[in-house]
Amino acid sequence: MQTAFAVQPAAFASFDEWGCMWATDIDHAYRLARQEATSGEDQVIWRCAPQGNPIKWVTVAGEGIA
Repeated sequence: MQTAFAVQPAAFASFDEWGCMWATDIDHAYRLARQEATSGEDQVIWRCAPQGNPIKWVTVAGEGIA
């Protein structure tokens, strides 16, 4: 199993596997996050390893990467 990436609003305090958008890879995650951030709401890209808890990887703001 490979590492997966997911995107969800930064307003979500914790990772929600049902409330996120799953990405095919990190590039796809950045595209999704940038698209969603245009609404003015920061987005978090989560790194989800096959084992262990998801990790907040990066926050994408409307202006770019925070």
